[in-house]
Amino acid sequence: MPTWTAAPAQPFGATVASLPLSADPLIRVVAQIRFAPVLRVRDQDYIAAFQESIRRDYPLASKEIQQQVAPGIDGALRIAESVVWRFTDLRAVWQLSLAEDFVALDCGDYSNRADFMRRLGQVLEAVAEHIRPVVVSRVGVRYTDRLSGDELLQRLPDFVRPELLGFAGTALGDGELDGQLTQAEFKTDGISLRGRWGLLPPGATHEASIAPVDARSWVLDLDAFVAETAPFDAERTSQEVERFAAIVYGFFRWAVSDEFLEAHGAEL
Repeated sequence: MPTWTAAPAQPFGATVASLPLSADPLIRVVAQIRFAPVLRVRDQDYIAAFQESIRRDYPLASKEIQQQVAPGIDGALRIAESVVWRFTDLRAVWQLSLAEDFVALDCGDYSNRADFMRRLGQVLEAVAEHIRPVVVSRVGVRYTDRLSGDELLQRLPDFVRPELLGFAGTALGDGELDGQLTQAEFKTDGISLRGRWGLLPPGATHEASIAPVDARSWVLDLDAFVAETAPFDAERTSQEVERFAAIVYGFFRWAVSDEFLEAHGAEL
């Protein structure tokens, strides 16, 4: 039977101290800040000073053209193009994305919240100085955990709360669960949290930006955000992301058992 001595009693409201995991199931963390469009971001000359300010940490740069089909004023479909600048570190672990209406920091090898927030703070300061957005429309941070392989998946009933198991925790007789993905929407202290979790078959992914694995997997994807208009302020935005990250971590720690933590290298 699973035990929950290290878990908060409820998913929201508790302050949970960080517990390092030597075998961390976290595969991706991304913070995104959307703002009113700054059309000059499409111009390479305009963003040159921004790139220079972040080039030491993200020296590899590329330009990506994205196309979207949208109805025009007359109702006919139009193809709209947007430019996304990608800045990446030498290990291809960190990626900074800048478009005319958002900036995002993406990490595929997360070490700790303090390091992520330090980097995000530097990025937002560079955005404030060189891009100068006026209005923010959405601030969010997203954490994705994944368990893969039969050995771990067989222990799911001992690893996560029954509320998150779905059919993965149900005896099916001669049947077998290929996949099940659940989505839930929460609100806490004026913040929205969108959670997705469930079992995926080999080669499947719940998110196009996350590469699938060749084995069955179970994912827990948590996105905390506020979607409202406010003046752009780098320091305040950074503080908001840190607060959202703490909410996501509190939900994660509520969701997983002592057995999960110990299996991933925690010292309880």
